Amino acid sequence: MIEIISSLKQAKNTQWVFLVTNRFDFEKYVPYGLWEKVLKKVEDIFIKQKNTTLKIFLGWDDFEEIVFFFYLDATQDIFVFLGEQIPSLSDNITFSYHQDNILFDSIILWKYQYDTYKTEKKEVHLSIECPEISLVSLEERYKTLECILDCRDLVNKPSNDKTPDKYVQHIKNMKFRNVKVKVIDYEEIKRLWLWLLEAVGKASTSKPKLVILEKIVDKKLPTFWIVGKGITFDTGWLNIKVWDGMYGMKDDMAWSAAALYMMKNLDEKKLNFNLVCALPIAENSIAWDAYRPWDILKSYSGKTVEVTNTDAEWRLVLADGMSYLSKNYNLENITTIATLTGACMMALWYRYAWVMGNNTEMIEKLTANQTFEKYWQLPYDDYFISKTSGTISDYVNYTGSVMAGAVMWWAFLSQFCLKWEKFTHIDIAGPSMIKEKYWVFNVWATGFWVEGLSYMYQNYGKISQR
Repeated sequence: MIEIISSLKQAKNTQWVFLVTNRFDFEKYVPYGLWEKVLKKVEDIFIKQKNTTLKIFLGWDDFEEIVFFFYLDATQDIFVFLGEQIPSLSDNITFSYHQDNILFDSIILWKYQYDTYKTEKKEVHLSIECPEISLVSLEERYKTLECILDCRDLVNKPSNDKTPDKYVQHIKNMKFRNVKVKVIDYEEIKRLWLWLLEAVGKASTSKPKLVILEKIVDKKLPTFWIVGKGITFDTGWLNIKVWDGMYGMKDDMAWSAAALYMMKNLDEKKLNFNLVCALPIAENSIAWDAYRPWDILKSYSGKTVEVTNTDAEWRLVLADGMSYLSKNYNLENITTIATLTGACMMALWYRYAWVMGNNTEMIEKLTANQTFEKYWQLPYDDYFISKTSGTISDYVNYTGSVMAGAVMWWAFLSQFCLKWEKFTHIDIAGPSMIKEKYWVFNVWATGFWVEGLSYMYQNYGKISQR
């Protein structure tokens, strides 16, 4: 529970938490009498200029303990530092808010817990002192953090509660004000010849859908497009995953959730371009009519694809989603986001998402972004594109002869920019779902990408115009 208080006197039986980055912070926020009591210890910390935590027992009715996070050595990432310290806090915390408050972000994100399916729930109580002049800033910032938390909830939800039908209903229930939601159902998918998406999801009792989210500001303005893979569970089809590879595949829709909540975050924000998001949503179940290795499928673009591996399904649903928007919208840029590859995780683990493409300005903005998300650029060239060609079809969806799997995924998808739109591909396989606590991310779904791309779009406006 979050409670906004106007005075620290309203807090009861709580920890009082401060982030100190310089002597002025300490002297400004700490009562003078208390400052005198801890002067010697604090002086030693300032002399050493080390990052550390100082806890002082008070025993007061309102504050049981005061906690100082001293961040004085900027060679350590501040989010790494706070991520290491915040777990030691109690579940009843009081702190002050001011604009661009990193402590606010870090505590909200770190204290998140997914307990929807637990019969006994542990409550976290946060009291936030906020002057009236900063309330609007706090409310706006919390809307973004709430989108990240809601994204985490959706990804953490088990697959039996987010089948394609239930996922689409969840989207319909979201309260968008300026984003239009269109749903292309299974019958229309077949009628429109979105055959790759149909093939991936047809074996499930919950049939595939294509959801289009439109934020149209002015039709005269350029349009940017995002596509997010929404595989609600990934068995691998006939190239079935082994147990340790299949467990956790409820997260194979994490990138669609990130794109969905990025749109929610930007719903009421002012943009000087149009934004369209496509979410191909499907569940890969194994049945008598599931597609097979060596099957050749016709895509919405008209090009044929030989299925060399049924566990490379995400390329198929993205390809049809990309082709649909490329044909039906006048786009300036295309961005795809994925929880794709073990190859990416082997290179960058949970620390970074990789980004690549020919939209150099967007890539520069992402790799230089100042949020808690981190991006790293990978190279590409025409050699990888040539390796996506088939011998008895236009393309193959998997090329085992090229070990650079992360780059090959981009190469395949680039074939489906039908009007030569600038294309950026982001792989969030590592940072979207982590198995160890890191930065301000707790274990499992992180909500990665909601913040990063929202920040970029909102602050940089028109990107890479031709």
